[in-house]
Amino acid sequence: MPRKPNTQVTFTNVATDVLNAIKNSATTDYSSVVPYATPDAESLREIGNIIVHNPAIRNEFLDALVNRIALMIVQSKSYRNPLAMFKRGFLELGETVEVTFVELAEVFNFDADVAETEVEKKVKPDVRAMFTTMNFQKFYKASVSSQMLKAAFLSWDGLNQLLDAIVQQLYTGMEYDEFQVIKYMLARQIQAGRLYPVTVDPADRESTVAAMREMSNNFTFMKTDYNQAHVHNFTARDDQFIIINTHFDAEMSVKVLATAFNMTEAELLGHRVLIDGFGGLDIARLNKLLGDDPGYHEFGTTELEALNKIPAVLVDREYFLIFDHLLEADERRNQQGLYWNRWLHAWKTFAVSIFANAAMFLPAAPTVTSVTVNPATATLAKGATIQLSANVVTTNFAPMQVTWASNSEHVTVTPEGLVKVLSTASAGAVEITATSVFDPTKTGKCTITVQ
Repeated sequence: MPRKPNTQVTFTNVATDVLNAIKNSATTDYSSVVPYATPDAESLREIGNIIVHNPAIRNEFLDALVNRIALMIVQSKSYRNPLAMFKRGFLELGETVEVTFVELAEVFNFDADVAETEVEKKVKPDVRAMFTTMNFQKFYKASVSSQMLKAAFLSWDGLNQLLDAIVQQLYTGMEYDEFQVIKYMLARQIQAGRLYPVTVDPADRESTVAAMREMSNNFTFMKTDYNQAHVHNFTARDDQFIIINTHFDAEMSVKVLATAFNMTEAELLGHRVLIDGFGGLDIARLNKLLGDDPGYHEFGTTELEALNKIPAVLVDREYFLIFDHLLEADERRNQQGLYWNRWLHAWKTFAVSIFANAAMFLPAAPTVTSVTVNPATATLAKGATIQLSANVVTTNFAPMQVTWASNSEHVTVTPEGLVKVLSTASAGAVEITATSVFDPTKTGKCTITVQ
């Protein structure tokens, strides 16, 4: 599990800076009566006495503490999402993210004889697009009582504890959940076989390093093999990130890994991201976060163990699509209970790009066991459609993608398995075949009877 923040850390200088930062940005009413803080108990008690016994000053202090200062504290002292480097930024407007990719331009043979007739001919670029929408809207809540506030100004440790209580319950909870959701999302991609598989033997360091080096080299060439959309793409060395589990990293020195990726040790440290196992998921927390989502899958013990055996994943910098849409703190005082409730709303998008390269290093060879099509038979009239689905049974995270084909030009099937019977179709049986992309020897069929 990720390391929990140390709640006993004392940071008097930071607390002093917090008090002075609030004073510098406060209203005249606040700054005229609250003095600057110095790192001594007398200064703290003087400021605390003013804040605790003046309701207006007290409310302004707490508001600034949560809304302006807490994020600075969490960044400097508390738990941070280890995968935060993959976040794309803040989107204040809109809930939909569009990612476009332009495929290679079409190539033509030079022919002067047809130039006059084709010079004005339009050639549309092959533009692919994917859309993802905001899919994470959560809030975090914490309470601060009058007693907590009074105790905070008895000593610097007390103020530290107040800062920690607010930060850990709100911002640290958000950071921890963000880390868990990204790991969950990556685990689902691995489970579905959506990353290019590379079989390695983690016990054989030399062969594993060779496989990593080969994959890293291959990423730098324009290929269609390593992304879900199978578009021509490449990943420069500087844009490659190796996500590696802590156990494997402990066995492989930084020098060896740097050799695998043709980097210096210093360069590698900026591209090596540690993770506490690809199956190191906090299932209880994820159930609370995502349990209401109809697409949520609760990983079992066997699945988590298999995920934890994966030593590393190699991804393009652009692979993760993680955006913040809203990060807003708010407060309200409960007059009857003499406490303040604090809320932190966090709205985000979590997705991956189908156009970006990604590969996983697996400790056992992936295989496709079978492909079946549902339904296996159907009867359709002319003009009718039916959506087919392919059930691909795999081992060791083999890719589950299939290609669809029809043995009749009058009964079409889309890459997504949507079958349509054209008006020109004749009565009789037509076969629709789903073929595994990873293992073309594995197929499944649906027999369409055209009326």
